Amino acid sequence: MREDGSMTQEERRALRILRGYGDPACYEEMAQVIVRGGADGISADEDGVLLHHRRADLYMIAAKNEARVMELVDEIPPHATDVLLHGDYAPELVTRVRIHFHLRHALRFVMYAYYGEVPEPEREADIRPLGIGALDFLDAHYGHASREYVAARLEDGVMLGAYVDGRLAAFIGEHIEGSMGMLHVMPDYRRHHLGYALERAAIRRTMLAGHTPFDQVVPENEASHALQDRLGMTRACGALYWITDDTF
Repeated sequence: MREDGSMTQEERRALRILRGYGDPACYEEMAQVIVRGGADGISADEDGVLLHHRRADLYMIAAKNEARVMELVDEIPPHATDVLLHGDYAPELVTRVRIHFHLRHALRFVMYAYYGEVPEPEREADIRPLGIGALDFLDAHYGHASREYVAARLEDGVMLGAYVDGRLAAFIGEHIEGSMGMLHVMPDYRRHHLGYALERAAIRRTMLAGHTPFDQVVPENEASHALQDRLGMTRACGALYWITDDTF
């Protein structure tokens, strides 16, 4: 992306190819990396797109066939620690990519994106931005990231909290690559619709910033799938395969 915020010809071409694949929710993450100016090292033709998210050090691939996937894999440094495959791929291909990078896990996620109207401001829940002062609380209750990562999310101003009687009862945020996540509701406040209110507020904030909201859900999390449906999120047909040493 240029200094004035406009996309380069290479970025526009990659975005056009991704949009042309159909199943928009499956490829929205890659599209948003481009739109939000996070991509570098783009390699794109009609058969496949490779992006590198510079800040998160993530490599993302979408391709029409197995041969093109492996050609793009060969363009990624062999020491890469996080490779994301977007699309509908055979388990054998996913395993082949994992072994190529000597990584331990290939985690499958269901992708969602929001293409509806901007939600109205939340009126039934006390939702506020969270600052670095909330670090100890979030670090104690969110077990899927390091304290340093949580601190960076707070410093970037992308965390929201829901308060009940002045107490922080739930929170949500945005991951470094742009996906909504980090949703956690304290046990005493579950079934109070705080998760719905928080994700709705996160959708609104993302859209007011000019971006498309998206997120990732593990296949077995039925409660989260139900929440995405209730919010009007579009479910992708293809999947996201996150190849990594992490377990989240």
